[in-house]
Order: sequence, then C-alpha cells, then structure tokens
Amino acid sequence: MIECSGFNKVSLVDWPGRIAATVFLRRCNFRCPWCQNPELVESSLFDTPVPVDDILHYLRRRRAMLDGLVVTGGEPTLSRYLTLFLTRVKEIGVPVKLDTNGSHPELVCGLLDERLVDVIAVDYKVPLRLYGDLVGFKNPECVAATIAAVLRRRCGYVRTTIVPGLHTEELLAEMVKAFPELNQTNYRLQGFRPGNCLDPAYNSLPPIAPEVIDHLARRIVKSDSHPVHQLDSCPDGPVRRNGHQRLTHYVLHTHQSSTARDT
Repeated sequence: MIECSGFNKVSLVDWPGRIAATVFLRRCNFRCPWCQNPELVESSLFDTPVPVDDILHYLRRRRAMLDGLVVTGGEPTLSRYLTLFLTRVKEIGVPVKLDTNGSHPELVCGLLDERLVDVIAVDYKVPLRLYGDLVGFKNPECVAATIAAVLRRRCGYVRTTIVPGLHTEELLAEMVKAFPELNQTNYRLQGFRPGNCLDPAYNSLPPIAPEVIDHLARRIVKSDSHPVHQLDSCPDGPVRRNGHQRLTHYVLHTHQSSTARDT
C-alpha cells in the first residue's frame, strides 16, 4: 500500500473553502531547491510511515465532518498503489483533491476518467525550458500535457510558488504565454516562505509579501472571461451554508478527542 509520511486530520488551507484531511506521500522525482518538504524527498529523512488502515479508519469515523481528502507529497503519482488507495477512499464517499507536479499525465487523466479524484492542483514551477536545470526533471513535455489536460477538462487549477530573485515579471509572462487558457480563476500564485528548504541556501531568502503576489497577478494573469468549473461534490453544500458552525463544532470535537484513539 502507499507509503504515507504524514497525516493531518484537519486542514483549512489545503483545499480552500473546505474542511479537509491531508495525507503526505513520500518520494519525489523533482529536486526543487526551494521545496519545504525535504523529509518527503530525501530517503535519508523518511520517517516511520503512517498506517493506511489508520487513515481509512479516521475517514470513516469523520466522514460527516470532512469535506474532502487532499493527497499531496512528495509526488503522489509515483506510488504504484495510488489508484488502489483512492479507490478505497472513494468507497468511503470522501471527495479527493490531488496535488501533483504534473510528471505523469497519463495517470492523472486515468484517475479523472475513473472519477477517483475531484480536483487536480498542478504545480507549474518555471518555464518548461528550465525544468531540467532548475528542478532536475528532463521531460517537461509531461508537465505541459498535465497542465493542458487540467485546463481543457476544467477540473482544477495550476499554481506557481513565487521565489524571490527567480520569478520576475518577464519569467511569469513567459510561463503564462505557454498556456493561453490560464486566467485569474485557474492560475494561482503563492508566495515563497523561507524555512526547512531542500537547499538550505534558500532559507536566507526573504518571504514574498502578499502585495507582491497581488501585483504580479494583476500584471501577468489575464482576467477570467471563461470561468473554469471546479469539480466539487457539494457546490452548495454545508461548507458554504453553515461553514462557521460546522467548523467550530469540528475543531472543538477534534480537540476534545485528540488524546484518545478512535475506536
């Protein structure tokens, strides 16, 4: 079964607008120096895996309180057991968001075809021509195929982490030009934050201020004239109807039971 190095029982940021659990799968085929999860990349840093049965048990117990499961990494598509794991999650009835670096487009499309994932978030690191030099991946056409598929199917979004000194306006303009379908709905910029980087030299870089992200988004990313359809199992569901009440109940309940193992 999959090798899960981490499991967050509740997250309010990994799937915006939802209360989600998050699993972190180990191993990655990229070597982004600004990566903040080296413990999922370097085998020498791997910790004891979280038992998959414990994760599935938790999802069953908390199904009524959770709006989804985020599967991230590392790079989840490297796991040969990913399809089996997602099948078991779907049997419980939990929506799934998959975070990927885009290196395995056939697998991603297969998961979409089989309805084993509901939303895809694809990391778009740098211009495709720089993937080999900057992140150590020699097949950027795979990333391009994944991004194109997600945009064509309107089943998620693309995101870029803005690293100071690297992602200039010119560089971002080149990235956006490669995919004319990118717009302010399906392309999201997020700021780099120093700390625990794969390359320790990046820890000395300053964080990116929110106003810088806003400026770049306005300058580079076109307005959204054709909104994408985020695949969402409950577009008018409980998160939007009474999210505050549900969230308060969930957090309090989780806190009260955090010292006791679910039975």
